[in-house]
Amino acid sequence: MGQIEWAMWANEQALAAGLSECARPGRPVGAARAGAGRLLRGAAGVFVCLLEYPRSRRKKGSTMERCGQRYMTAVLKAFGPFTRNYYVRAILHAALAVPAGFLLSTILGTVCLGIASGIYLLVS
Repeated sequence: MGQIEWAMWANEQALAAGLSECARPGRPVGAARAGAGRLLRGAAGVFVCLLEYPRSRRKKGSTMERCGQRYMTAVLKAFGPFTRNYYVRAILHAALAVPAGFLLSTILGTVCLGIASGIYLLVS
C-alpha cells in the first residue's frame, strides 16, 4: 500500500467545495442582502474552481489530465508563486471559508474548504 498523495486529496476537496459554492439552491426568502450573498458565494466558488481545476503531479505513477487542464495550467503559472504555494492556498481557502460559515446554505462548501485548507497546511 502506497503513501497518500495529500496534495491531490486537498485539490479534490477544494474543487468539491468550489462546485458546492457555485451550485444555486432554491430562491431564498429575504431582502437584497440574500441575493448579494449568493452572488459573492458564487464568485468565490468560481474562483476556487479556477484555482483548483488543474491537478498537481504525483510523485510516482501517472495522473490523468482533466479536459482543458493544459490551458488553465498555463494561466495559473503566469501568476507565479501565488497560485503554486500551498501555504498561500491554505490561507486563501481558510479566508474564504470564514464568511461562508455564516450562511446555512453554504455549510457543505465551508466544511470542504476547511478540510482542504487543513490538508494544504499538512502538505506544506
